[in-house]
Amino acid sequence: MSDVVQITCLEIATKHSIAYRQSMTRVRIRLARSDDFRALADLRYRFRTETGSATETKSRFLRRCTSWMRKRFHSGSSPWRCWVLDDGGQLLGQVCVQLFEKIPNPVNERELHAYVTNFYVVPEMRSLGLGKRLLNKALSWCRARGTDAVILWATPGSKSFYRRCGFVEPSDFFELRRSAYSPRSPLQAKSH
Repeated sequence: MSDVVQITCLEIATKHSIAYRQSMTRVRIRLARSDDFRALADLRYRFRTETGSATETKSRFLRRCTSWMRKRFHSGSSPWRCWVLDDGGQLLGQVCVQLFEKIPNPVNERELHAYVTNFYVVPEMRSLGLGKRLLNKALSWCRARGTDAVILWATPGSKSFYRRCGFVEPSDFFELRRSAYSPRSPLQAKSH
């Protein structure tokens, strides 16, 4: 499977005879580079503010997120990888993966897992198959490294997409949110 996706947008005319035509665009899937971090932070901001209100200014977030990415998305021994959709002029989407290990196990059970996060395609490029191709690129990388489980936290609107891609909601996975272990939680109240 090639990493280049070709998209053709056909001429569309409204009843008012206004036509829009976009020439064929070549979109490439590639690993993120250090000069992408600011654009990646901007995509992250767009992604998260589609589903919730920002609690910090955009400029402050972009500085903080760009700095975070610069420290973690370097190649080599970093457990992080990030792939982007690049049309040659701008980034149209991204997906990030972090590998994490379990403690060595004496039974036949794999010890490497992956966490998929920050999977986002700009709204105007959705429903063209780009997201699925981008996710498949990340999952192929995970398979090549011998990961056992790939986990993610899905937004309510993305659950059906992940199900179509083979993800399931496990019955053996637990999560403890900060609110559950806050000072007033029943768990801490019983321990005193």
